[in-house]
Amino acid sequence: ERSCEDGALVDTECEVRSNVEQGKASMSMSMSIQKKEAAAKVVSSACGTVRQTWRDPRDDLRKEREQTEVDVKQLEDVLAQGGRKGLERVKRLIALVKDTTWGTKEDRYFLTRDQLHKRGLRVALGIRDVVKREGLSFDDAMVLRKLVDLPGGFELHFGMFIPTLIGQGTPEQVNKWLKPSLACKIIGTYAQTEMGHGTFLRGLETVACFDRDADEFVIHSPTPTATKWWPGGLGKTATHAVVMARLFLDGKDYGPHPFVMQIRDLATHKPMPGVAVGDIGPKMGYNGVDNGYLRFDHVRVPRDSLLQKYSKVTREGEYIPPHPSNTKSSYATLVFVRADIVKGAGEVLSKAATIAVRYNAVRRQTTHMPGSPEEIILNYQQSARNLIPMAATSYALHFMGESMMDMYKEFEGQKEKGHFGMLPELHATSSCLKALTTWLTVSGIETCRQACGGYGYSALSGLPSLYCNYVQNLTWEGDNTILCLQTARYIVKNLLRVLKGHQEKGQVPPLADTVRYLAGAVKPIQVAEVSCMDHLYDSELLDTLMSQRCVFYARSALETLESNARKHKHSEIVLYEGDVWNASHVRLVGLAKTHGWLLLHRSFFKKLGQSSLVALPADTRRILHDLALLFTLTQIEDTLGDFLEAGVLTQDQAPFVHEAVQNLLIKLRPDVVALVDAFAHDDYALNSAIGSYDGDVYNRLLAMAKSNPFN
Repeated sequence: ERSCEDGALVDTECEVRSNVEQGKASMSMSMSIQKKEAAAKVVSSACGTVRQTWRDPRDDLRKEREQTEVDVKQLEDVLAQGGRKGLERVKRLIALVKDTTWGTKEDRYFLTRDQLHKRGLRVALGIRDVVKREGLSFDDAMVLRKLVDLPGGFELHFGMFIPTLIGQGTPEQVNKWLKPSLACKIIGTYAQTEMGHGTFLRGLETVACFDRDADEFVIHSPTPTATKWWPGGLGKTATHAVVMARLFLDGKDYGPHPFVMQIRDLATHKPMPGVAVGDIGPKMGYNGVDNGYLRFDHVRVPRDSLLQKYSKVTREGEYIPPHPSNTKSSYATLVFVRADIVKGAGEVLSKAATIAVRYNAVRRQTTHMPGSPEEIILNYQQSARNLIPMAATSYALHFMGESMMDMYKEFEGQKEKGHFGMLPELHATSSCLKALTTWLTVSGIETCRQACGGYGYSALSGLPSLYCNYVQNLTWEGDNTILCLQTARYIVKNLLRVLKGHQEKGQVPPLADTVRYLAGAVKPIQVAEVSCMDHLYDSELLDTLMSQRCVFYARSALETLESNARKHKHSEIVLYEGDVWNASHVRLVGLAKTHGWLLLHRSFFKKLGQSSLVALPADTRRILHDLALLFTLTQIEDTLGDFLEAGVLTQDQAPFVHEAVQNLLIKLRPDVVALVDAFAHDDYALNSAIGSYDGDVYNRLLAMAKSNPFN
C-alpha cells in the first residue's frame, strides 16, 4: 500500500479516485433531483387544489387594516404616554436591548428555572448599564424594565428595599445603608408576608423584643406560621432584608415595625447564624424571581436596625410613636401602589387582546362551500362576542388607569398642603378598582387564550406567560375580596349618612363625587324608559341603569346587615368586623363590584369628551363611542339578572339589550384590528408567534419551534 506522499503517480491515482467520488455524488444528486421532480408531478394536482383555497394570513391582516375607518396613527398618539415622541422613544429603547444577550427574547420560552433566574439578574444589571452608558432617565429605565419583561432577584431590591430605606430611615441610617445598596454591594428584599398572615398586618407573628441590658433587639420566629414567605429575591439573591416584625417593649405590643437585617454572609453567601433562608420552589409564573422563606432563631441586632424616621426606641427602651400625619402619609403610599396596578391593567389586557384579535383575524376554519376559502374565525358571531368586548375592556381599563392616577395626583397636591380629606374616597376607589381591574384582566387574558384554540395553549403564543405572570395581582398589595369589603364599608357609611340626613333634616348631606349616586337611595327605583334598541345607545340612560344598580346593591347590602344584626341579636351594625359583618360578605363584595363597574363606565365616557379625543377625526370618535357603548352594554347583558332584580329593567326590555349588543358587534367588526393596533405594542414586547404585526403566524411558529434546544 502506498500513500499520496509517494510521488506523482500516486497523486494521479488520488485525483482519479476523487473524480470518481465526485461523479458518484453528482449522479446521486441528479437522481435525487429527478425523484423530487417526479414526486412534485405526483402531488401537483392535489397541491393546486389546496392552494386554490389557501390564503396568506399576511394578506388577510393587510385587508383588515385597509377596511377600517379608524385613524390608527392619531389614536396611537392619544393612547401612548408621551404621544408620538413617547412611541419613538420606545422604539429607540427596544433597539438598545433586543439584541443583547440578556435582552433577547428568542430563547425566552425555552429557558429552565435556573436560567431564568440568572437571566433576570443580568437583565437588572444590563438595564442599569444601558441607562448609565446612554444617559437615560429613571422613566426610561422603567420602560426598559417593562419591555424586557423578565423580573428577577433584584426586583424588591430596587422596588422596595431601597425606597423603604429612603422613606423610613433617619439620615444616619440612609447614609449607612444607601450607598452600598445602590452599588449592589448588598442586595436587599422586603420581608413582610408570613405563612400565616398577609393582609392582616397586625397579626404578624415574627417578634422583635428589646433587650435593655444589651441595647439590642432579639428577632425570633415563635411559630411555624411566623415564617416569612414569598419575598422576591429572598430565595437565593438577597444578603439583607427589611423585616417587618411586631415590636415588644416590656411585654407591650406596639405592632409591626421595619428592621434592617443581614441574612447572608457577604463573603460566603451562607445564611447568618440563627437565620434559616431558602427558595420556596416553582410558581405559576415569574420563575425568574426567587421567592423565598425566612425564619429567625433568637437573632440579635443592634437598636439602630429599627428604621426610626417616624417611630423610635430610645436607649432606655422608651417608645416614641409617629406623628398622626405620618401614618396618613404612609397609607397614601399604599394607595399609590394600588392606583399603579389599576393603571397597568389596561396595558396587560390590551396585549392579550392584540394577540387574540390578530390571530382570529387570520385564522380560517370551516367552509360550507367546497372549493371556497374557509371562513375567518373573527367573522363568526361567538368569536366576535368573545373578543371585541375584550378590546373595549382594554380601552376602558386604559382610560380608568389615567383617571385613577389623575385622582391620586390631585390628592398629592392636597397632601402637600396638609389636607387629607380626599384620602377616604381615594382609598375606597383604589381598593375596588384594584380588585375589579385585576379580575377583569385575568379573566380577559383567559378569554383571549381560549379564543386562540390550541395555539393559545402553546407558550409560543405569549398568552400562557402573560396570564401566569399577571395572575399574582389578584392577591398582592391587598387580597381582592378584602379590598372590596373596605370599599363596601365606605359606601355603606355614606348610605347611612344619606338616610339619616334625609330622615332628620329632609336633605341629603354632601357626598364625594364617586358616591353621589347614593342621594337617589331616598327615592324609589324607576323602570328605565326603553322601548327599542336605539334607546340603549344613550350614554345618560346607561349611566342611570348603572348607578341605579349601585343604589339597589347598597340598599340590599344594608338590609342584609340589618337582617343579620337581628339574627345575632345585636342592637346596631358594627362596620367591618364581627359576626354581622362576616355574615354579609357576599352582598357587600357585590356592592363594591357594581360600584367599580359604574366608575369604569363613567371614566370611559368622560374620556371621550376630553380635548385629546375630541380632536380625533369624526369617524374615529364615532367608533370609540360605539366601543364605549359596547363595553357598558355587554356588562348589562352579562349581569342582566341584577337589573331585573333591581327593577331598573323588565323582562320585556331584555331582548333590546341583546339586540343592541349584536348590532354593535357588527358595526365594530371592521375596525377591531385597527383598535388593537392603536395600542402600538411592538412585536418585541408581545413576543408572540401568533400575534405579530405582519400576521405571519405559521412561519413564525415553525421558526420558533425549530429554535427549541430540545430538538
